[in-house]
Amino acid sequence: MSELKLAEIAIVVSHREQSASSVNDLLTQYGDYIIARMGVPHRARKVFIISVVMEAPEDKINQLTDALNRLSGIQIKRMMIEK
Repeated sequence: MSELKLAEIAIVVSHREQSASSVNDLLTQYGDYIIARMGVPHRARKVFIISVVMEAPEDKINQLTDALNRLSGIQIKRMMIEK
């Protein structure tokens, strides 16, 4: 089994109507690896911020971030957490 890594992914959704279902589908697909998820609407800026903490093999973290990067109206930042 691959070594499990901790990562935090910040997702900013600019166009909720276009992107929310695709983001949710991806997060559900990787749900076995997600240990925390919090979503906060920022109504003044008209964006939605989702924070995801996951523990997974690095290739799974990369797959999720790559898939999120391919969505339009989404910005992400990933931080790998060292023990």
